[in-house]
Amino acid sequence: MESRLRRLVVMPALAGLVVALAAGLVWIRTDIAEARTAQEEREAALRAAGVHAVSRLSLHHRTVDDDIRRALSTSTGEARSELAAEAAKLKQAAIDTRAIQTGVVRAAGLVSMNAELTSADVLVVADALLRWEGGRPAPQDRYYRWRMRVSKVGGAWLVSKAEQVS
Repeated sequence: MESRLRRLVVMPALAGLVVALAAGLVWIRTDIAEARTAQEEREAALRAAGVHAVSRLSLHHRTVDDDIRRALSTSTGEARSELAAEAAKLKQAAIDTRAIQTGVVRAAGLVSMNAELTSADVLVVADALLRWEGGRPAPQDRYYRWRMRVSKVGGAWLVSKAEQVS
């Protein structure tokens, strides 16, 4: 009788312990998956800002149309509108001066990201080397610092606002 009573008490207690451990494991795995997703989104937002900076700064007078299209493809909203508005002037200046500009990102840092992981503010430090076909005048280094707002649009991170900062 006593062993039967023990089984009636011990078995449900063990079953409860197993259920609690399983629930804890599920909770931990879910938490890890959410943290991994958030980290991946932060990295994607940083990459998008960097790609946009390099696309905006890299321009060759012979491929200027493709270069501008590439920069436009990394942007949306206000950033895209501003770039589209200056595209004709930028193209003409590149062709007239036979300019070749190459951009490189030196650093990018996440300032903030919303809880839904759909919008972020990023600071970008980028430099460009501007030279002209024919070698005259001497090449020039240019330095750019931006605060960019990146937004997730249709599953892709795009720059929606870019403002130069000092």
